[in-house]
Amino acid sequence: MRGDFSRLVLGGDGSSRVLLQQGRVLLDSDWNEAVADLVTAQRRLAADLIGPHGGPADDMGFALGATTTNGEADLTIGVGCYYVDGYRVAVEADPTGKSTTLWSNQPFTPWVDKPKLPDPPYLVYLDVWEQHVSALQDDSIREVALGGPDTTSRARLVWQIRTVSIAGEGDLDLQATCAAFPLKDWRARLVGSQPLLRARAKRDENDDELCLASPDAGYRGVENQLYRVEVADVDEQGATFVWSRENGSVAATWTGTDVDRLHVEGVRDAVHGFAAGDWVELTWDRLELAGVAGTRVRITAVDGGTLIFDSASATGTVNADPGKLGHAIVRRWDAHRRAGVDMVGGAIRITEDNGDTHWVGLEDGIEVQFAAPDAGDPDHIYRFGDYWTIVARVSTGDIQWARGTDAKPMALPPQGIKHHYAPLAWFGDGDGMTELGRQFARLATCVPL
Repeated sequence: MRGDFSRLVLGGDGSSRVLLQQGRVLLDSDWNEAVADLVTAQRRLAADLIGPHGGPADDMGFALGATTTNGEADLTIGVGCYYVDGYRVAVEADPTGKSTTLWSNQPFTPWVDKPKLPDPPYLVYLDVWEQHVSALQDDSIREVALGGPDTTSRARLVWQIRTVSIAGEGDLDLQATCAAFPLKDWRARLVGSQPLLRARAKRDENDDELCLASPDAGYRGVENQLYRVEVADVDEQGATFVWSRENGSVAATWTGTDVDRLHVEGVRDAVHGFAAGDWVELTWDRLELAGVAGTRVRITAVDGGTLIFDSASATGTVNADPGKLGHAIVRRWDAHRRAGVDMVGGAIRITEDNGDTHWVGLEDGIEVQFAAPDAGDPDHIYRFGDYWTIVARVSTGDIQWARGTDAKPMALPPQGIKHHYAPLAWFGDGDGMTELGRQFARLATCVPL
């Protein structure tokens, strides 16, 4: 959820309703919390009644079948709906009334390169999550009568049919029947040991900018901000992160590249725009759906809608034609090189610690630390896109972050991206397939005559 929010509201806080009072200021967070309360209650009710996953018997979607496409093994996916942890997703029939779609051509493509099914035996499962969509990614959100500005953004449910080889998963019987499938343990393995982050606002007596805020302030910014810390990439050397003082919402449409110049449209203003020294990420729909980092480059100058960049700083290709990519955007991240910070292509290398070292300063007194696992615990699994948000407020000179009984900042798991998984079937040698989907009957029946 990289929108321009005062604070991020993802799920209900336990209240049954949000009540608007007369004569009060209406905040975006009030609106979003009211919607979150309602949606969360609906999904919890569905999950309580249906269970962890299942579909209606007379409209159960995601039925699988083996097929071939251009000589390559493929799967068919049947139309209909399915619930995973109360989240309803559906495969819609195309305008011609075709009752199946192909795994290799599913709408929310989970890969960048050409797909290939693993050798049997392999498991096929459904991955469901909520994706934030702005007017840059869906122009129909924008009201053209306003002359250009956007208003709201959207969250949409994304589903992907994924596969995994069963080989090497011998301690989990993934070739069990539906009733015996080890759902809880399998889900826990997919999620893994989540990374943990601490955040604090620390006062620095030697900071020359203390005069800009209260002398007692830990957070020394002069604006209320929603900071975002996000895992940028994972490689053999470990993981890196990027951060943004505007929740990653500063972005523009990428319309073209001319050698070392990026052409962009939709820059809102100077604050929500770009400047020399900024690192930006070039990304598009297919990359985001596949969970793959885009190319990051460092801006050296800005000339209207043209961003001049340092070609040597590029972490990947910049020569793609954005007109063929699908909603190509340029997103600004706010990390800058400084003493004691190990940066790689505009991102900061993650070092875990539980002591008073390896705190990374963002700006204005805000520091973050990635927690190391306790002795005997498994290593943390970092995934591209995992994120945390930090609410910073001028009035308190502090950030809003959970603290323990010792008043020290707690190590918290990512706020997202939260994936929900359901096994659909496993395929053995030949055409053998074992269904793992669940179904339920409708409650309503005809009134007896």
